[in-house]
Amino acid sequence: MKKVVAAIMVLLFLYSPAAVFAADSFTLHLSGKAAERGGSITLSGMTPGPADQVVVKIISPAGTVFYIDVLKAVDGVYTQRVSIPESQLLAPSGSYNVVAGSGGAALTQEFTIQGEDNPGPGTPTAAPTATPSAVPTATPTPTPTPAPDSGTPSNPGTSQPVRTGSPTSSAASPIPAGAGEASNARIKPELINGSYLIGADTLAQAMQQAAGQITIELMATAGEAGVALELPQQSLNLLNAGNTGLVLTDGVRTISFPAGAMKTSGDNQTRLRIVLNASWNKEAQSLVGGSVRSDAAYASTGVLLSLVIQMVNGSNVTEIHQLDQPAEVSLKLTPAQITSMKTELAGIYYVDGNSAEYVPGTLTAGTVAFKATHFSAYALLVYDKNFADMTGHWAEAAVKSLAAKHLVNGVDAAHYEPARGITRAEFAALLMRATERTGNVPAEVAAAPFADVPSNAYYAKQAAEAAATGIMNGYDGSFRPNDRITREEAAVALVNASKLFRLGAGSREGMAYTDAQEISSWAAASVAEAGVAGLMQGDGTKFQPKKQVTRAEVAVMVGRLVEIGSSL
Repeated sequence: MKKVVAAIMVLLFLYSPAAVFAADSFTLHLSGKAAERGGSITLSGMTPGPADQVVVKIISPAGTVFYIDVLKAVDGVYTQRVSIPESQLLAPSGSYNVVAGSGGAALTQEFTIQGEDNPGPGTPTAAPTATPSAVPTATPTPTPTPAPDSGTPSNPGTSQPVRTGSPTSSAASPIPAGAGEASNARIKPELINGSYLIGADTLAQAMQQAAGQITIELMATAGEAGVALELPQQSLNLLNAGNTGLVLTDGVRTISFPAGAMKTSGDNQTRLRIVLNASWNKEAQSLVGGSVRSDAAYASTGVLLSLVIQMVNGSNVTEIHQLDQPAEVSLKLTPAQITSMKTELAGIYYVDGNSAEYVPGTLTAGTVAFKATHFSAYALLVYDKNFADMTGHWAEAAVKSLAAKHLVNGVDAAHYEPARGITRAEFAALLMRATERTGNVPAEVAAAPFADVPSNAYYAKQAAEAAATGIMNGYDGSFRPNDRITREEAAVALVNASKLFRLGAGSREGMAYTDAQEISSWAAASVAEAGVAGLMQGDGTKFQPKKQVTRAEVAVMVGRLVEIGSSL
């Protein structure tokens, strides 16, 4: 709630006039009336409450937002040091208006940055001599910096002067505050000098209308061309403070960043740069080819998404790879793309030129959707794995489908052994790998409560998850990992797992098995429910509850569970 209040304060403050009123107990002081490029100026003051929030805005001589932040008072005192860039382009000469607002009151102060184009009173016009680097006025004693969880945007980079490369390096022009066009909570960026730009005022205007997120609409060709989108980094801080997500779309590709997904730091000259590229060029083909190498099971679809996120300050560029919260990504396929691939075997892979890592997702109604915890390049690939002993087998399609989701493997590169029985440990490992992808299995669970499950066993994690979720409970403290699992045991586990897949009500009629009396009492209800849900079927007359489940049968069982109720 504090974050939302802070964001609303910013929005109201952005559009308030500079000449306003003030409460007697609210003060604003500057460390000097003049500042030098490469130096800094410190603003400070007192607030009526011990932990009030103060919105600070500095307006440049050109009327653009030079700096904006939300500060939190500590014991009724606030302070912030603002760095002044060395570049005259980023810090032009003239008068700067400092406005601070809190609780409906606002105060203003001015300082100047002098230069050859704006000499101060009494400044000689001859070649300048060495000048003191600071105005010798009293500097307020800094108060403790608010904790990071205060919900207000921070400016870690302002504690030191901004460095934009060597003093002679050129700096990029500031993003115009009014760049782009806002309509409700949607923004169309402005194409300036080859980059799409969005200014601080435009983002603030959209944020006033936002109901949880702001959408940036790129041109339809932007993704194909790999054009950069740039916006002020401090505007991202304000979005995070207001718990407002950021959606980027070109109509075909959409990336939704929840609030806080990109936590960045920088000063008022730092900008966020996002480069979206979906071009299927030679570089993309080489990247995918190197990732899958010589594995003939993989086939490219020509669908690739590359996203590069950077923080840029002058010549300094820092890439953001890992997100603090996963982003939701969707890709719309063309009818030609859909018909040219085996969609049931298609999946998203993170590709880095050396390997391909499967990423669970969905392919529904021509749209691929997945979650990304980091960004670089993702490709849509078809994985059509052939096993010599599965050709023409009644379970071939199910095995291929689970292999494409990287849930099952062969006993070696060429064989699956469909008729072989499966142990309880193997069954638990497969079933829980599928169930984990629903997102309904806790990330951390207690160790497996079974005396016969070693902590270093390959299935120990899945056995622990199965026990924690009530999917498989074992027998009097034992898991019996090496026993072959029976059909009635599998029925109980499948039905228990189906609750995490959130299956709808089954539509099949219940089956009256002739061997129903052989079904254990603890499994009878699950056997009936598995039949109604279509997860398991008998041979038409019998269920054969004590029969061992084969590798072919388990692929079909788990395949039905995934197909009916999964978010895969």
